[in-house]
Amino acid sequence: MRYDIDVIQKAEIELLARMLGASSLTKKQLSLDSGISRQHLGLIAKGKRNFSLKSFCDLADAFGCTATELMAKLEEIMMELVKLQVPMAADKSKGLNYIKKNASSGNSPKNPKYLKDGNKL
Repeated sequence: MRYDIDVIQKAEIELLARMLGASSLTKKQLSLDSGISRQHLGLIAKGKRNFSLKSFCDLADAFGCTATELMAKLEEIMMELVKLQVPMAADKSKGLNYIKKNASSGNSPKNPKYLKDGNKL
């Protein structure tokens, strides 16, 4: 399955939050244990940076699991996010079809705009 970059970033943010919540580590301790700077962890937590493969493996080690186990958790979160996006995408396409239908049928808007002299636009 191919994932959108937004889904990946949101999943990384969620993974970091969940793993920190499940462990007794603070961000400072995680930084020391993983060798990743607190600034870089902060940028990942804000979605401004992504994990590198090395930083991902270092995080797994700091959390006491394998990179494979951490990746499985990340993929689980991505699947949750994708499931949430499908209904939203369906609603958006429904809305676009409604707009296209009304635009092509020549229906006038319910609240027409008027010029200063009172004539319709």
